[in-house]
Amino acid sequence: MVPHEQCRRRVVEFRILGPIEAWGAGGQARLSGARQLALLTALLLHANRVVSVEQLGEAIWGEKPPANASKALQTYVFRLRRALAVVEPGAGKHLTFTSGYQLRVEPGELDLEVFRDHVRRGRTAVSAGRSEAAGEEFGSALKLWRGQALTGVSGPYFGPQAARLEEERLIAAEERVDADLAVGRDAELVAELQCLATEHPVRERLHGHLMLALYRAGRQADAVQTFHDLQDRLADELGIDPGGEIAELYQQILRGDPDLAVVRPAGMPAARNDLPGDVLDFTGRDAEMTRLLAALSGDGDGSTVVIEAIDGMAGVGKTTLAVHAAHRLANQYPDAQLFIDLHGHTTEHEATDPFTALHVLLRALDVPGDQIPHELDQRAARWRAELAERKALVVLDNAASAAQVRPLLPGATGCLALITSRRRLADLDAAQTLSLDLLPLQDAIALFSHVVGHDRAAAEPEAVEIVVDLCGYLPLAIRIAAARLRARSVWTVGHLADRLGQGRRALTELATGDRSVAAAFTLSYQHLSGSQQRLFRLLGLHPGPSFDAYAAAALAAIDPGDAEILLEALVDVHLLQQPTSGRYQFHDLLRQHARSTADTAESEMEQSRALHRLVEFYLHTAHNADRLLNPHRPPIQLDSPRLDHIRPLRDHTAALAWFDTEYPCLLAAQRTARTRQWHQAVWNMAWTLGTFHERRGHLHDRLTMWRAGLAAAEYISDPVTHIFARRLVGYACAEVRCLSSQV
Repeated sequence: MVPHEQCRRRVVEFRILGPIEAWGAGGQARLSGARQLALLTALLLHANRVVSVEQLGEAIWGEKPPANASKALQTYVFRLRRALAVVEPGAGKHLTFTSGYQLRVEPGELDLEVFRDHVRRGRTAVSAGRSEAAGEEFGSALKLWRGQALTGVSGPYFGPQAARLEEERLIAAEERVDADLAVGRDAELVAELQCLATEHPVRERLHGHLMLALYRAGRQADAVQTFHDLQDRLADELGIDPGGEIAELYQQILRGDPDLAVVRPAGMPAARNDLPGDVLDFTGRDAEMTRLLAALSGDGDGSTVVIEAIDGMAGVGKTTLAVHAAHRLANQYPDAQLFIDLHGHTTEHEATDPFTALHVLLRALDVPGDQIPHELDQRAARWRAELAERKALVVLDNAASAAQVRPLLPGATGCLALITSRRRLADLDAAQTLSLDLLPLQDAIALFSHVVGHDRAAAEPEAVEIVVDLCGYLPLAIRIAAARLRARSVWTVGHLADRLGQGRRALTELATGDRSVAAAFTLSYQHLSGSQQRLFRLLGLHPGPSFDAYAAAALAAIDPGDAEILLEALVDVHLLQQPTSGRYQFHDLLRQHARSTADTAESEMEQSRALHRLVEFYLHTAHNADRLLNPHRPPIQLDSPRLDHIRPLRDHTAALAWFDTEYPCLLAAQRTARTRQWHQAVWNMAWTLGTFHERRGHLHDRLTMWRAGLAAAEYISDPVTHIFARRLVGYACAEVRCLSSQV
């Protein structure tokens, strides 16, 4: 990228792959001071995305922003706009503010994006077997680097970013070497690879490239010595042995394997591998992996096509598991390992329709565009025909529905399809299903420790348990929480636990960079129908730990049958859990999200009406149950319910079972009535549970409820009720051996 030539065609050219620079028609922008440079760098690292004021403050000042950080940031933004406008009129307008600051960058203006575009094109060329073109693309990408990325800024915010960019550069260099080796440039690579191997002494892929280049250059002894040097270094520094791939290459070199001398002829298509990188710190899921690999490996004899659908709530690790399993199974499907994101739950894209997805998959198998049929059925048939002679693995990630997936399934024996979805794909014929649950405690702790560092986690084991519990044992939440802690050296695990435990603040805390638990939940919510969305957010108001269709119907003022249909739909998309038949509950973080959504979408009046209906439902059903338990007890008079859908109870046994099941919800319902000062409901609820309390011996709870009833009776204009309440509290106190003076 030549500044003066390029900027005539673009607004501003930004360069971060080396010293931080901005160029316009008027030359290089003058960016005065480290903080001005830090602001620009943070915005460019998140180009075209909104960066929060908090995040920018962290980039500029680290962990100790000044008291006037907000005003100071506005000043720096003003100066940056002015500096950009000096070299390119109007460029300052590209820096805008909504909920945070965003720097709009057009295609070709940021060297990092140009670098990544070249790398993508290089990988496409590799997949098409065009190694010469691939090497040119990777080479063009690497020429954009002018030194160490992000030169000019430092600190805990930029250190990890610079390391990540350096890793991207190194991977691109390795891929360029791969392409050059494929076209026979062995001897000319040796010197370069020796330098790279010296700079990165434990990087096995580079040493493998060097060994292969030396061997093909007729230097077998040097290739063997390179392996021994790596083996000694890994043992001394890390206490490990070389990996299986480079160890196998070493054995091939020792026996002079003729396959090593074979260079793929130009134009010969390579086996396509689109799989994302495996997660290095993959943790737990032993039972799921055992079951998955047993099911898939057992059918790996080519006798059938295998279809495995993995479903689960947002953030539970479906894609991570699928990709991990795919890497483990890749050798059984050598002809192609394909991956496609179907965007079933994505903000930036609509769900990919099967017609478009098939075009992507067919092109991945080198089917020319003009040979791809224009009708869906014919296109699906061509896809199955292409797979007929292949042993291929296909990962269909983030599926929206079974209808989206069906045309993409292989029809040939010896193929494997791994599907991930937030929805249970029960209507997908012939598919085995695996529903991912939350992590067990020990796996959750292990994941947190992997991310944050074992020493740091081991220093506060009790706090770690609290954190993973507050994260609801959800892998995404645990990773985000651990990543935030890892980036803040002055925080303790206990401090993080305190932040997560402050009311409904956990979802706010569980966000870092472009990852957010709340955002993942919102995507699931946005794909619901209007009636499903309304019930989901109203259920967030429910004060108890679980609920049935009748309680849900009361909240939403709908028929219980309709409520059950909606509840089951929410279970199918993993926004609700179903611990037992007919009972539903939230994951703790989803409950917080539902409540927050209700606060945003429902007026206070609507929330109050919904809760009043719920309390009324519990009160009237409890009253009917009490009459079945003790028909001779003098009844109290209740107002007629506004809803007709009171749960029917057949007899004494059914009434007692209902009380047992709903007891935590009944206690919560009285607390809700007390908080909202529905005094008559507080008194009536205490009376209604009297018989049940006696039968089950819940003496302390009875005292608590009667005390609440007595406090409510003060506001009821009935002296008899007040006197009666004091007497009942006295009886309850006596039974738990309280002094009468406490009444």
